[in-house]
Amino acid sequence: MERGLVFDRVAAEYDRVRPGYPAEVIDAALAGADVRRVLEVGCGTGQLTEALAACGLEVEAVEPGANLAALARRRVPELHVHAGRFEDVELPEAAYDAVFSATAFHWVDASVGWAKAAAVLRPRGRLALLAHVYVSDAQVRPAQIALSEAYGEDWSFPTDEEVLAAAGAARHNISEVWKAFTWADATPQAAELFGETRIEARLLRDELDARALLALQRTTSTHLTLPADRLEAVERAILELVDSLGGQYPVRRLAVLAVAERR
Repeated sequence: MERGLVFDRVAAEYDRVRPGYPAEVIDAALAGADVRRVLEVGCGTGQLTEALAACGLEVEAVEPGANLAALARRRVPELHVHAGRFEDVELPEAAYDAVFSATAFHWVDASVGWAKAAAVLRPRGRLALLAHVYVSDAQVRPAQIALSEAYGEDWSFPTDEEVLAAAGAARHNISEVWKAFTWADATPQAAELFGETRIEARLLRDELDARALLALQRTTSTHLTLPADRLEAVERAILELVDSLGGQYPVRRLAVLAVAERR
């Protein structure tokens, strides 16, 4: 979780450039359940929080970043935020109909997070995890490789079919599904705590100009943890890359949902 705290340094920019989630994905997380009281883990600037509150839900949140939490409260003035890491804050047991987390649960210590999520849920309550998963195809892969080289990294570039196949094969354990969507650690215990995982996904396509791509990258942990002496060179390489592509960087991402009920 400690690396995840870097986002608080760029809270306003994070709020401006990070994409939200399609309404149909959020609707799918709530479908077929009596959900009223919700806990959101890592609410960030409150994009998902606002959408959940608009559904008439009573939302509480956990957020360690003070600047991020302030923006979330601006979006949802009635929001109660438990300040701190999910692993550390005191929460009532069996109190919530659902636990949501959007692009955040991979920052939670797996040895604590899955069990704690189950503990705060009522029986048959649901855990709903959302993320944006960047995927590849033949058209965008050269640009993705060039971007990874700008950082001196060797990123993997799975297709949307590969990501969803890996997640689908792991439906018995929501932590394994989450690992397929992120780099998070999985734990066998999660399969004992939660039932079969339901997966929803929407493939989204974007084209970003140099300013938009650089703004987005500046809100990523990879960029925020760059050594100061490399920052200028990396940003110059990003601008040169977009220029070489004719001014547009292609983006392919899956908006994904993994949802499972507490046993």
